[in-house]
Amino acid sequence: MDLTIHASTINKNMEEDEENLKSKLVICLTQQISEIEVLTSIYPDSNDIIFTDPKILNVIKDFISNKTNYTPNHLDFTLNLIIDSLKLETSINLPSFYPEEEPDIYVRCNQLNRQQETALNKDLSDFIKINHFREQCLYTAISWLQENIGKYYTKFQSESESKVHFIEKSVSENFCRVWIYSHHIYNKKKREEIVKLAREYSLTGFCLPGKPGVVCLEGPEHYCKEWWKIIKSMCWKKIVIRKTEIFKMEEMDYERKFKNFEEIHLDMSSLSKYLDDAGLGQAFNDFFGLCNSNS
Repeated sequence: MDLTIHASTINKNMEEDEENLKSKLVICLTQQISEIEVLTSIYPDSNDIIFTDPKILNVIKDFISNKTNYTPNHLDFTLNLIIDSLKLETSINLPSFYPEEEPDIYVRCNQLNRQQETALNKDLSDFIKINHFREQCLYTAISWLQENIGKYYTKFQSESESKVHFIEKSVSENFCRVWIYSHHIYNKKKREEIVKLAREYSLTGFCLPGKPGVVCLEGPEHYCKEWWKIIKSMCWKKIVIRKTEIFKMEEMDYERKFKNFEEIHLDMSSLSKYLDDAGLGQAFNDFFGLCNSNS
């Protein structure tokens, strides 16, 4: 076979694949813009819908009209709702290929306690998974919130509401380090919640947002489990514990590798060095070896 012809055929196929992918992306982004326009007509106040990047709509429109080859970032915005006197901060992140892929929605409400908010987000996530048929579904999700929010709000809450992280554990427990893999971590409110909750439980480690998303969590085993129970209940395409390291509590001072919990922004090469400097170089190889074999 003529190698020149073979290479030419491969290049042609690659170009066709890229063109097909771009066409699919344009279709998805056009649907996203259409849905946003409907939402802005329903919620016209300037404070109702707040985009993380104020220029993102223009960037997407330029891409759709072929004025630029720059692939836009995800559409990420907050929809502020008031339902039954409850103020809901609804964080919405649309994957590039939404509505082919599920939207990422997370709700915050200061009038709900931790357990109520967690239950609300879990049920909303389940509703989206069941009812998403590769079609636009944001208004369907909003309608679900309007119809169901009352179930999660108890008007007269006890002053002695349980907060797990303030309860002293009478039993001896272990210190652990948990490695978590997510298909992606983009949603701003989820990222804030990951850090906020870890600090509430006095856990240390880091969250690396992006695709993939990586979280390393250190602390008493009980608190790590409580953190995980809340975070995993959010709407994720995929989030799993890849590895758990268990140590005796008396080894905590030696085994703890991080002073606090923070969000970091590194590429994979820099992350490898970051972990190597923390004495966790082997963990990087183990973690991404597991990811590659199980993704």
